[in-house]
Amino acid sequence: MIELKIQAVGGGVGVELPPEVLKQLQTSEGETIFLENMFDGSYCLTKHDEKSAELMMLIDGQMHEEDA
Repeated sequence: MIELKIQAVGGGVGVELPPEVLKQLQTSEGETIFLENMFDGSYCLTKHDEKSAELMMLIDGQMHEEDA
């Protein structure tokens, strides 16, 4: 687990991501990343790509079908 501190940034707040997190996400300054709300109420920080988006849509669809 990596601890992140919330700090003032301009007119809002933000967190500084350590180099090891950026490396794991395969992203760098200026790119867009996403904070996804997971089914259990937790959050996941991800780099969006089409393959991941399609997989999440399939998983979401299967979970809703099983609930019905």
